Order: sequence, then C-alpha cells, then structure tokens
Amino acid sequence: MKKFDVVIIGGGVVGCAIARELSRYNLKIALVEKETELGSGTSKANTGLVHSGVNVDNTTLKGRLNLQANPLFDRLTFELNIPFVRNGSLVIAQNREDRQALLRDLDEARKNGVKDVRWLSREELLGKEPAINPDSLGAIYAPSGGIICPFEYTLALGQNAHKNGVVFFLGNRVLKILQEKDRVLGVETERGRLIAPYVVNAAGVFADEFDSAVDVPGIKTRRGQYLVYDRDYPVQINNTIFPRPTEVSKGIIVTPTVHGNLMIGPNAEEVEGKDSLETTAAGINEVIKGAQKLVPDIDTSAVIRMFSGLRAVASSDFVIKSTKKPRGLVLAAGIQSPGLTAAPVIGKLVVELIEELGLGLSPKSSFQAERPSPIRVGDLDYEERAKLVEKDNNYGQVVCRCEGITRGEIRDAILAPLGAVTIDGIKRRTRAASGRCQSGFCGPRLVELLKEFASISPLEATLRGGASRILKYRSKELLFKAGEKVEDL
Repeated sequence: MKKFDVVIIGGGVVGCAIARELSRYNLKIALVEKETELGSGTSKANTGLVHSGVNVDNTTLKGRLNLQANPLFDRLTFELNIPFVRNGSLVIAQNREDRQALLRDLDEARKNGVKDVRWLSREELLGKEPAINPDSLGAIYAPSGGIICPFEYTLALGQNAHKNGVVFFLGNRVLKILQEKDRVLGVETERGRLIAPYVVNAAGVFADEFDSAVDVPGIKTRRGQYLVYDRDYPVQINNTIFPRPTEVSKGIIVTPTVHGNLMIGPNAEEVEGKDSLETTAAGINEVIKGAQKLVPDIDTSAVIRMFSGLRAVASSDFVIKSTKKPRGLVLAAGIQSPGLTAAPVIGKLVVELIEELGLGLSPKSSFQAERPSPIRVGDLDYEERAKLVEKDNNYGQVVCRCEGITRGEIRDAILAPLGAVTIDGIKRRTRAASGRCQSGFCGPRLVELLKEFASISPLEATLRGGASRILKYRSKELLFKAGEKVEDL
C-alpha cells in the first residue's frame, strides 16, 4: 500500500499531460498504466496533427480547448525537445456545396481567432499543392495547423513529469476505484493498492470499466485505419489535406509526417470490443479511395505499414468533470479528436477541477519545464557526427539501415528514464524498425540490445508487451528426442 495525493489512471497523451501539469505543484502523484510502455493505446495510433481550429464549434468544450491549445505548441515542443512543424492545413472544397459550407466555416474561424486563415482559389491551391485534385474549387488555408510525432509527444510529457517527481506504475492494471461513504480512497491495482483522496480517470477506451466510476458514460469505440508510405514515394504533399468534415469525423486525410513519410487515413468505423485493431480490406480500400479524391495520384505502390487505432467516443463532446459521487474523482473521458491538440489544456483544466474539490496547490520552485533532447544522429552535420563518434563509437554503429539509427541512440532509449522495454518502445523513441523493411534487418539486433542494456532475455523480449513474444525457443531446443512430434513442441 502506497500513499499519494493524486493517482492518474492512464498513460496516454492526456494522462501524461495531466501528470506534467500536476508536477508543477508540491504533491505526491502516481500514474498507473496497464501497458508496459506509455502511449500504447489511442496515443500511438492517430494522425499526429495539431489542429488549427478551423471547423471547430466553439460552443463545445473540445472546440474551445482546441482553440486555446494550438498557440501553446511552439513553446511546449521547445521545452520538450520534440519535432513539431507548422506545415499548414488545407480543407478542400470538392464541389459547390462544400464551397458554400467552407466559406461559412472560414467566417467562423476568423471570429474564433484562428491566425492568418484565408481562402485559396483553385489556382492558388494548385500552385501551393500541385498534386491536389484539379477539379477542386478552392480551400481554406490555415498556416497554424501543424504536425507532431504522437509517440515522442506522449513520451516527452511523461518523462518530464517523471523528472518532476511523478511516480509511474507501468504494466499494472487498475481493477477498480476505491471509495468509502461516497469519497474516493484510491485505486486497487493488480499489484496492490494506491491510496489517494483524488483520482483522475484518463483511461481512454477503458474509462467506463471501473466499478466506482458511476458517472462515466458508456464508451463507444470507433476504429480508424491508416497507411504509411516510404519516404521516397514520389507523390509529395507539404500541407495537411482535409476534405470537408462530417459530423462523425474530420474525414480521410492526406498528410506528411514530421519524419518525412506520407500518411493517409483514417476512416471511421463503429466496432464492438476494445481490442478491435485489425486492418481490413474494406477499411483500407475506403481509406485509399478517400485519399484519391483529394490527391488522385496516390496508389499503394510504396506502402510500408498499415495500422489502425481506436477512438473513445462518450458523446459528441469531451467529458471532463468532477463527479458528485464519489467525491474526489475527476473524469477526462471521451477524448477523441482533437484530443492530441487539446491535451496540454486538458491538463490545466483537470488541475483546476482538483483544486476546486479541495486539494491545496503550492507551486514547486524546483519544477523544470525542459526535457533534455535525446541525441539524434541523423539531425547532425558531418563535423558534429565525427566529433560525437570520436567521443563514443556507439553513435557510429548503424543498427537500423532504413532510418540510419545507431547503437548509441538505441542504448540511450533503453537506459533513459521510463526507458524502452519492448521492440515497439525502441521504435517509438528512435524510429528504428520504422523504415522500408519494417524491422526485417534490425529486428534481431534490437532483441540483442534489449538483452544487453535491459537484461531482458531474448525469449522474454516482446513486440509490445504481454503475450507478443518475439521468440519461442532456442534453436537447440528444437532438436527433439526420438518419438517426439514437432506439434508437441
């Protein structure tokens, strides 16, 4: 049994943003995450966009938080030392009905204070993005739209919170929220109790599964499928390209990533269960056809990865509130798009709610907003690389050929605070295994490096934790005795 002031359930981008914001104060804070790596749910499987605020409804909470959060990202990403590009967004009018609706959206965006937003004619649009469908009638252009790596963003928030004293319990599932006489007492986990008078439920698609969280609305799961392209794919897009949004989603998007890939998706499918992460032929075809409406030359010739992610849908809006029963519980549920953008402001809002419930907050004089930048060899010029390799030869040993990631970078990712303990954990921190061969070359070396630097046996190494083991037997164990059958092994 361990005692804290606040326990946060969920290690996605929202949970980590809340943890970082709370770590500004003299509090004992714990974050509990059922997976072995941070950001293993919705936060790892999304488009990685910082939305400009175009097409938002400022009468909704998510609309207001989007508008408040967008301007924060220049400073936030500087503090966290993560890549961020304001590449701009384009919302395309594909017909006259779209054009009329988007011109109304443009007026609203200006009223909402979206910076430098304007209308592009067909000629201006094609001059900016020559690969766009030439039948387009124009577009809303918002230069404040941006792209970010959702993995690095979530991890950086978590690592900075950890640096400022937050205690992380990873690979530990919360079983229920404890209460007595309508008051929160803490949480019951697989590994024991964490006692705290305040609990924040930021558990994503699982937010409605705790016995005591009676005010959490039922969570519906909406799946979105994506395709990622090789960086050498000849179809080049600079801005993030949106269709006119629907009531369900912002539509199938064509966007560059901060690492130079092209990505398309997602579609929006209501699915049963909270582990329906399959990619399907029908879903992928829907994504391709949707992307081709915007950029006709897109095909599947250079797709290197397909994946899907789940969105937590509790209502048409975010559910961020404190509950009357049990007192001491704060919900941050139903955080769908633009949740990635809104996360820093969600963190501030949750802190305000906890303070209103009675928790005294005194600012921590020792709070450090900056997260040291990991060494990224690919970002260095020749002279800087030479000096680095002379100092530490590990940075001269390339492990992932596709992305040019070195042994030194992977070692650092494993040994860092909240370091990688899975293959996907290494991938998200360094981009090793993210390139054209998708770990075909570097995969065995990553297993070896987990053994060397994290003391994880190759037979215990996993792709993403749980039962996702990479290897089952040692080679010599397959030399079976006379009379044994292969299937018995």
